[in-house]
Amino acid sequence: MSIKYSVVAVAYKDVTPDVEAIVKKHSIREIDEPSDVVEFSNYGRQFDQDARAGIYLEWYQKNILKHLAEGYNVVLLEIPYSSDKSVMEVLNSIDEKLGDHLLVIEHDEV
Repeated sequence: MSIKYSVVAVAYKDVTPDVEAIVKKHSIREIDEPSDVVEFSNYGRQFDQDARAGIYLEWYQKNILKHLAEGYNVVLLEIPYSSDKSVMEVLNSIDEKLGDHLLVIEHDEV
């Protein structure tokens, strides 16, 4: 099986607009409150980006809800595998610099 995407869940709070823009660049879903997890987890027969986002939300539901309860916003990113390395380097670098203000909480390759 070949890898097509890196799926990343990023939790953030109290960041500058520039950092938020970087984080949201590959965003496929923004989760601001717990009800978003349930609402966006529903998907049908199609396997489009919305359906994939619903599947990822199911995978990461517990961790997303934990971070929402701690005051974070969470975004799901779907990064084309061909650009994965550079994007992940940027995210990990920001994560290291900002400490608890930005956390890469999940990362899978699909």
